[in-house]
Amino acid sequence: MGNFHFQGEIPGSKSVFNRALIVKSYFPQLVLRGNSECDDVRFMREGLQHLSAKSLIDCGEGGTTFRFMALRASRQKGTHELLAAARLLQRPQQGLLDLLEQLGVVARIANQKLVMESQGWRKPSRPLQVNTSESSQYASALALNAWILDFDLEFTLVGDKVSESYFLLTLEMLRSLGMKIEETPQGFLIPSGQKINKFEWTVEPDISSTFTMAAAGALAGEAILDNFPEKSAQPDLVFLEIFKKMNVDFSVEGSRLTVKESSSLKAVDWDLFQSPDLFPVLAVLCSWAQGVSKLYGAPHLALKESHRIKKVSDLLTLVGVVHDVLPDGMIIHGNPRQAFVRGARFFPDKDHRMVMAAALMKLKGHEFHIEEPQAINKSFPEFWGMIGLTP
Repeated sequence: MGNFHFQGEIPGSKSVFNRALIVKSYFPQLVLRGNSECDDVRFMREGLQHLSAKSLIDCGEGGTTFRFMALRASRQKGTHELLAAARLLQRPQQGLLDLLEQLGVVARIANQKLVMESQGWRKPSRPLQVNTSESSQYASALALNAWILDFDLEFTLVGDKVSESYFLLTLEMLRSLGMKIEETPQGFLIPSGQKINKFEWTVEPDISSTFTMAAAGALAGEAILDNFPEKSAQPDLVFLEIFKKMNVDFSVEGSRLTVKESSSLKAVDWDLFQSPDLFPVLAVLCSWAQGVSKLYGAPHLALKESHRIKKVSDLLTLVGVVHDVLPDGMIIHGNPRQAFVRGARFFPDKDHRMVMAAALMKLKGHEFHIEEPQAINKSFPEFWGMIGLTP
């Protein structure tokens, strides 16, 4: 067995935490259990504290922070300016502007910020059309902010349902907290006057980060993950099914996931349309497997914090792993006997998940320097301490 050993609990899911913080902004009596100190959650907390009739809110680099906050701020009358990193604003946002317009909000993106003039949401004359071909976050943002409305809210999802699993996570959470959400032939109906009926919510560990630490165990030693939610609406929980197909040595007993170094990893074919965040780390895992893996179904990887297909290609090229780039993923020719790289440098392009992927290559024995390792703070600032590496 390799030298890596970790036992502990992964911090709370930033996706779930940010959803819960939006709900808490409507109902301050809601008690949230769990912890997350990542940048995306920090910006959300601070932004909600600064919410007023004339808001200036910094959303940092977080897509959920920016999109959820836009709908939250637009519920209040006034002028709201949301600052965001230039790269975030370069990602597709037209679906957000279209949705705000349908709610009677005048919005534009200029000078690295979203500027909104709102009188509060106006009752639409017909069901809202929510374009999910760019992201499911617009639909999640709408539903998260449908509390205590004075009109029924009807909406329809149009376009490809990109990462629909995250919208389903939102619906499950809101229903658990008491929101009535009816499915109609056209889409969804949320009746007016919705209020919570639960005043405590526990934010479960982040499954994407859990997957990274579990992959570290599979590659280099052992990882014991405590407080593991065997059942979860987080779509990345599908990694357990991937582990089964790849012959990863793991077990789940109660709320503990144990993963041990697996010397005979098998290649896998997997559609990542609903769980694209797995791609960088899964690509590393596949690079050490015997056989040819195909990861596909996620063209939206090009629109993440970096162009993740290109950046994973850069990483695999750096360490000499043969691969073929696809428009929606990658074919990876696994090599369990990789010749270790010495003295190179890897530029993750400020992408936290690329930092994780590169770190796993280092954990296996490649020696290279990771530029801007602090990019990990976006989702998992505890990572370097848990993985036991120097970038």
